[in-house]
Amino acid sequence: MDIQKYWEEKHKKYGTADWIDKPSLFAEFAVKYFPKQGKLLDLGAGQGQDSRYFASKGYEVTSTDLCGQALKISETKTKQEKLHINFKELDLSKGILPYENESFNVVYASLSLHYFDDEITEKIFSEINRVLTSDGVVAMLLNNIYDPKTKYLTKKSEGLFVNEEGVLRRFFSLSYLEDKVKQKFDVLVMDDKGEALLKDDPINLIRFIGRKK
Repeated sequence: MDIQKYWEEKHKKYGTADWIDKPSLFAEFAVKYFPKQGKLLDLGAGQGQDSRYFASKGYEVTSTDLCGQALKISETKTKQEKLHINFKELDLSKGILPYENESFNVVYASLSLHYFDDEITEKIFSEINRVLTSDGVVAMLLNNIYDPKTKYLTKKSEGLFVNEEGVLRRFFSLSYLEDKVKQKFDVLVMDDKGEALLKDDPINLIRFIGRKK
């Protein structure tokens, strides 16, 4: 399938949502663990509500996404809000971050790291570790393996599913996540107390905030 077209269609729908210009609950929670200033890399930033929130807090933000259309929307809103953000179209499925070692004080990824198999997931986590400064912080919000939507997806392997459009979807368990991060980051937060996936549903998203080892 054409993954670019898939995300363009998604962002058309997102553009009418009431949350699209509000910082996420996770962004407001995670920023408390960030250094007071510095360079921040937002992976899979979409239309950039969290990128703009961090820029308004004084961070030097690089906002990335696979969907160029979403970045253009974010760029327009950034100018309207008189903020400064660097924008870059970036395909995370390559497993490579095109930045030098220790380029960022913070790497932030809200609901953008759950589209990859084990190999690419491992590469992305290693790349995040590489581009962080020695005391850098990573913040990730991830799908939970207990998400009831998995019942309607096709299972490929443990935690990995495919939706009807053929898009891979990773659903994390705390144990799987711990195995991926334990050699790379000291844990500051790792729990399943993120935003609820569905209204009045007890299953929440997984939050991870860590400091580079």
